[in-house]
Amino acid sequence: MLRPFTTERLIIHQLQIQDAPELTCITDTPAVSQWMAFMEGGFPLEKAEALIADQDRTREYFFSVRLTDGTLIGAMGVIDHADGTIEVGYWFGIDYQGKGYASEALRGTLAQIAANPTLAPRPIFAECRPDNAASIRLLTKTGFYATGRPGPRPNRIEFRLR
Repeated sequence: MLRPFTTERLIIHQLQIQDAPELTCITDTPAVSQWMAFMEGGFPLEKAEALIADQDRTREYFFSVRLTDGTLIGAMGVIDHADGTIEVGYWFGIDYQGKGYASEALRGTLAQIAANPTLAPRPIFAECRPDNAASIRLLTKTGFYATGRPGPRPNRIEFRLR
């Protein structure tokens, strides 16, 4: 879906099965997994491997977000919905939150979508829990607005890119 790319501080490429153990290390903690609907009950290695292995079948694509030294710090998701919309999402390890990495990765991902003639004209949305203040701040500062509608998953609110 998206080609690998870099930003000022990050290297972003599609997750591969060999990334699963690192992804589990930063994700399988309630402080991270509590915000993600598909991570209910935690995010052990088996879930990470299934998420990565099923990308083409589900049209849900996930990208590793790494520092330039190779450290995996988070993940970006880009979901190609059958109705023509594109959903973006993200999660970052606790040690990497609040440092601008998510904003940098999201802006880079949106720029890659905008540069792709097939994807650029399509509506882009995100969702988050109404009590996730950090995610709401991130979405609004990167050009999203709350629609007032629920997101596709339970207990989520929808945001659209302006």
